[in-house]
Amino acid sequence: MKTPTIKDMVRVEQLFNGSNDIVDMELASTRLMEDKGVDYRIIELTDRAVTVKDVVRYAKEEINLDEICKTIVLKDRKGRMHAVFLRGGDRIDFGKLRSLMGKASVATPNEVEEATGVKPGAVCPLLLDIPLYVDERVFIKEKVNFGSGNHLYGIELSPKDLDKIIAFKVVDVIKV
Repeated sequence: MKTPTIKDMVRVEQLFNGSNDIVDMELASTRLMEDKGVDYRIIELTDRAVTVKDVVRYAKEEINLDEICKTIVLKDRKGRMHAVFLRGGDRIDFGKLRSLMGKASVATPNEVEEATGVKPGAVCPLLLDIPLYVDERVFIKEKVNFGSGNHLYGIELSPKDLDKIIAFKVVDVIKV
């Protein structure tokens, strides 16, 4: 099966535009990776994915649950937004997080959309304009996959390539 590229056509579901029209759409995240010379794979989904379980359920090809990562958007007490990129099954230890940004809480869906331009579940860490913290355990994996900026597609790449694309701080913020 051919891996879709940014030149491929994307079916925009009725949920997004009220029709079944085919639209030529380029994912900004894939354009960024191509510009940086990073190898990646697009993961096509059959339905809108919001959770890690949705990604597994809706992936057109088999994917490894242990490779799924998520981006959690947080708001600190001063109203500044931050993001933490971590493995899908991990949970943030807010005590550890406090030393990085003070007291923070998970952003509301509206705050996530305002900070990232997309709804929760589609957040792509490569496209963020807010400080990004990557949990050190992400780098244990040979490859990881995560949101592309579109609920119907994910991205898979080597976590070693993240620093070729974005600036971030490696941290230990997971509950163990």
